[in-house]
Amino acid sequence: MATASSRRSPWPVAVVVALAIAVVVRLHSASALWLDEALSVNIAALPLSELPEALRRDGSPPLYYVLLHGWMSLFGTGTTAVRALSTGFALAALPAAWFAGRQLGDRKTGWIALLLVASSPFVVRYSAETRMYSLVVLLVLIGVVLLRRAWQQPTLRRLWPVSVLSGVLLLTHYWALYLLAVVGATLVVLAFRGPGRTQSRRCAVALAGGGLLFAPWLPSFLFQAQHTGTPWVRPPKSRALLDTLNTWAGGRTLTGGLLALFLVGLVVLAVVGRRAQGGVILGASVDRLAGYLVLAGVGTLVLGVVLALLSSAGYAPRYSSVAIGPFLLAAALGARRIPGRARRPLLGLVVVLGLLGSAQVPLSHDRTQAAPLARAIRADLQAGDLVVYCPDQTGPAVSRLLPATTAQVVYPTFERPERIDWRDYAERNAKASPTDYAAAVLARNPRTIWLVSKGGHLTFGRQCEELEVALERGRGTRTLVVQQRARYAERASLTRF
Repeated sequence: MATASSRRSPWPVAVVVALAIAVVVRLHSASALWLDEALSVNIAALPLSELPEALRRDGSPPLYYVLLHGWMSLFGTGTTAVRALSTGFALAALPAAWFAGRQLGDRKTGWIALLLVASSPFVVRYSAETRMYSLVVLLVLIGVVLLRRAWQQPTLRRLWPVSVLSGVLLLTHYWALYLLAVVGATLVVLAFRGPGRTQSRRCAVALAGGGLLFAPWLPSFLFQAQHTGTPWVRPPKSRALLDTLNTWAGGRTLTGGLLALFLVGLVVLAVVGRRAQGGVILGASVDRLAGYLVLAGVGTLVLGVVLALLSSAGYAPRYSSVAIGPFLLAAALGARRIPGRARRPLLGLVVVLGLLGSAQVPLSHDRTQAAPLARAIRADLQAGDLVVYCPDQTGPAVSRLLPATTAQVVYPTFERPERIDWRDYAERNAKASPTDYAAAVLARNPRTIWLVSKGGHLTFGRQCEELEVALERGRGTRTLVVQQRARYAERASLTRF
């Protein structure tokens, strides 16, 4: 008979420790809001009736902005307040990971899944940013639970939540299209060739039912697809998949490389490993459940990257938030294959590596130079001054930190800097004239011109450098107040005329 001490599980203690560390890391991010975060706040601050038109110019689906709008109405627009919504989603992803792991395996699998998500550098990073990515991770984990339950018992009571979840995902991030395409295609194949054909057919129909929720937004999506795209980032390179795995593991560091190696090893064990006497062996057979998870995660990532390559669309690893959940769940299944005595130290090492990688970005990396730029402007800002941003992408983060009465315009449109109109962005910028813009600025005869500038942005070429020369020609002198600092991911210089 088992004793009380032998029945006592170490998992709750380990989870509490990892959760406490993860919460501290999530809540500590001293950097100011960067471009995407500032845009999120400025769009969500609009009246709900104006959100659809603003998002047509932005290129995003609406759900996260509606949620952020409601959140800000309760807690304000401070940096910590607006990031706390993403932190809440990330913390909610922890019990979702536990339920998903338990559905796919057992209670221990659930605890392992929770630990992997809690210590994931990717999840931690985006739990401290005012963007939709932690919400996407949460929804995908919930989706795994709902789809698994519907497969086990494909009744209407279990199928309709799958439809709702798929529609909600589509309204949160467009990369959900790739995930639903991969999962849907898998279900269609199983409906004709695999086991559980009835379950597969019903689940496939339920998954497609999410399109009903998305249908009202479809005209806006088609408009965005034609006129916005991703002009702010380059198409993926051949190493995009490896770069994404590095991002999941915390970056190109020693800890990140080791964590990526361990996670890939656990996924391999999940797919082709099986428990044997005293250890694990790699067998010829493939575990179907683990294989489906890998297909959902890695297949979604591959599909998105390939389509981006074919269409020359932009790609950033953060878009893979729809894929990391299934990948980590597969890793949890792989860890469960390992005997207990070996599993505990291995998982401890994986969690430590994950938390070390998690701490590097939020605690030591300044995402944007917006705060020192704004401080320098505020120190000498006077009535009659004009702040000019070139390109417009430098505007949202800095303008948020300046007095609301400050006169501010962006290059090349002369619009306010709070939001960016991405419609036909490259075409508009190609037609812009730095000389004409400088002449129009000088014609306003501002007391002082403050130029926040960063060269090298896509679609702008050397226009910002030419604008600076044209302003100096008109004013005669210029003073470099703040120079670009390489330690900032999003940096710019400040010049006074």
